[in-house]
Amino acid sequence: MLCARCLDRWAVQDASEDQLLHRLDLVERGQYEEAFACLDALWEANRHRDHTGWLARNIAMGRTFILDEAGRYEEALEAAEAWAQLGFENVTDRWFVGMIKATILQALGRDREALSVYEEAFGHQDPLYAASIPSHLPRLVELSEKVGQPVDEKWRRVAEAGAEDFAVEMPVRDSLGESMLALAEMTRDMPSKREREWKAKHGGGTSEGEP
Repeated sequence: MLCARCLDRWAVQDASEDQLLHRLDLVERGQYEEAFACLDALWEANRHRDHTGWLARNIAMGRTFILDEAGRYEEALEAAEAWAQLGFENVTDRWFVGMIKATILQALGRDREALSVYEEAFGHQDPLYAASIPSHLPRLVELSEKVGQPVDEKWRRVAEAGAEDFAVEMPVRDSLGESMLALAEMTRDMPSKREREWKAKHGGGTSEGEP
């Protein structure tokens, strides 16, 4: 039997998913205040179930998205900062928030700050999520190129850790950035270490909770 807190977590996720398409439709039609009202209603109806902070983070993400879509970039950046203050369930969540903040900063013409923000977020590593490294490398390459500089060599070891998780050699190209892009492409549809271990143990399928 699932515990009460687990059932509450499922309930708030279901409530959020049930509202999502309607909220996205409002944003697409430029009805931003109505979209904010949806988030407010979602929070008021479910805040008592949010034992883990998942809903608070989800709503903070929604506010950031709406403000960004509305072109209210300074406010979007403030919302993203508030979102980050709520904490992260894992390092990939931290990377995602960093990526969103970097995107907003680019919209404000603050490219060098965008790179710094993403590098700070991506600098938090956890071996459990090494399989997610390659898919995040292209953003690092793009942000570096935007400010006219090569990818910092300090990221080579991180990229190599991603390659190791997929049991492949780090591609050798003319630059670290090109090697990273090749690695991301190479591992796009490959099974990660956790998936391989799961299949070896259970004879097929995918590891539940694969990051």
